[in-house]
Amino acid sequence: MIAPAVQKRRIAVLYLILLATPTSLSANITITVIPDLARALGVSAAEATWAATAFGWGGVLGAPLTAALLRIRGIRAATIVNATLVLLGTLLVAGAPTLPTLLAGRAAQAAGGGGLVTIAITLAGTTSRAGAITAGVGLVGAFGPLAGSTLSVISWRVPLLLSLPGLLAVPAVLRHAAHHDSREATATRTDAIGILLVMTLVSAIVLIPRLELAAAAAAAVAGLMLTLHVHMKPAGFVPRPVIRSRAFAGAAVAAGTLSTSYFALLYTVPRLLERHWTTERIGLMTLMMLTVGSIASLSFTQWTSRLGAAVTQAVLPATGAVAVALALAAPWPVLVAASTAFAVFAATAAMAWYAARVGEVVPHEHRATAVSLLTLCYQLGGAFGPALATLLLA
Repeated sequence: MIAPAVQKRRIAVLYLILLATPTSLSANITITVIPDLARALGVSAAEATWAATAFGWGGVLGAPLTAALLRIRGIRAATIVNATLVLLGTLLVAGAPTLPTLLAGRAAQAAGGGGLVTIAITLAGTTSRAGAITAGVGLVGAFGPLAGSTLSVISWRVPLLLSLPGLLAVPAVLRHAAHHDSREATATRTDAIGILLVMTLVSAIVLIPRLELAAAAAAAVAGLMLTLHVHMKPAGFVPRPVIRSRAFAGAAVAAGTLSTSYFALLYTVPRLLERHWTTERIGLMTLMMLTVGSIASLSFTQWTSRLGAAVTQAVLPATGAVAVALALAAPWPVLVAASTAFAVFAATAAMAWYAARVGEVVPHEHRATAVSLLTLCYQLGGAFGPALATLLLA
């Protein structure tokens, strides 16, 4: 079980899927509205692309914020805070008269949405249920560009409001979530420094593609300070028993690497196919491949308990490697397109399996934190991947 102490009874997985998936839909929409957004707000297209950066930044902040809330206040409070962020952010986006206001709204949407994804995976309880959530995230996210271009006919703001449907699942989570056990709050309540350092580190990492050397230097300093802080406060926000666990370290590296590969290919493959196919055919094939990969991930995670840990750990990185190999060296366009199916399969199945694995091996009092930090590693791939794609295509 991932977090048996934070729920009264198992929540229907459909509610958890609804809680998590709108964020992935909203994340993949921004790029389709940038031209209209720029014209409406009177900014350049380059300035308008900060809307995508703001969403990515907010998304990775949602995981550490939620990790702190889970340990300090529990599932109920974490759900309410994140739902409020989504609602307030959406209201800002709906009426934003200027780009800074829009950026604030998108960051709030993403922070709340990222937190709701963390909560959904924390409440999943089994690999198969976590797999249904992550496969849903991949599948729904695949429809982001199509939804964005379709809804932009109404207004460029409409696609940016698609985080809202996730709030429909909040009442179900609140009905089922247990009240927080205050005995778990002591360590995190006094570790504001640890929380601040994690947020600074992930913020700097996300901004490296934008601010380059300044952000890289900030990330290095924050990383060093966080390392020293964990050494001095082993039971703080980033518990030493978690990061010293080989299972957690391996899971974090695998989730981050496969996620980065997936998001890099998501941006790279359409460019590779431009000399072979029309834009419409590329979009259709990408959607089909992402759908196939997400469904395959869902099926695979239902069978991991029978396949065993050794087979599962071999299949996931091997599939990720196949995805990269196809994109780089496949002789036919259809195989290049197929790389995205392998990539989304590897990334979403890995997140589901490793989340359950980590929940089983870390100390009980650190399970929710471990899953939150693992989710953060996965979400960082959403920041690294596009940046890597930009370098590859330059």
